[in-house]
Amino acid sequence: MKKFSLVLSLAIASLLFFTTSCGTSSSSSPGDIGKKMFEDIEKGNVDAAIAVFSTNGEELSEEDKAKLTALLLMGQEEIKKKEGIKSIEIIEEEINEAGDKADVTLKIIYGNGEEDTETNKFVMEDGKWKYSM
Repeated sequence: MKKFSLVLSLAIASLLFFTTSCGTSSSSSPGDIGKKMFEDIEKGNVDAAIAVFSTNGEELSEEDKAKLTALLLMGQEEIKKKEGIKSIEIIEEEINEAGDKADVTLKIIYGNGEEDTETNKFVMEDGKWKYSM
């Protein structure tokens, strides 16, 4: 019985490791990161949105984090005024030959029917795609 529970525990642990490691941003495309960033802004998940911003390897100061938080909350308010995000479509995703920079064009369709098309820049930092301002 102990052997069965040990095997079951190892199987569950392996499954959890596999599913969480496959879902990390390091395996996501820059377009997926861009879409998730807008979804996080809409939901007010400021910390999650900030986590995908490039800091060039530097720690954000409290002042910079406060400014970025205020900016993202303003973005959330704009999204609310447009009745939320209905859908986000990746129009184009261009990754350079070195694989460390990307341009992503997203089409955002809001609940009120308005549409925005944005092109954002991303950089690879520590094996993860980050939004570059």
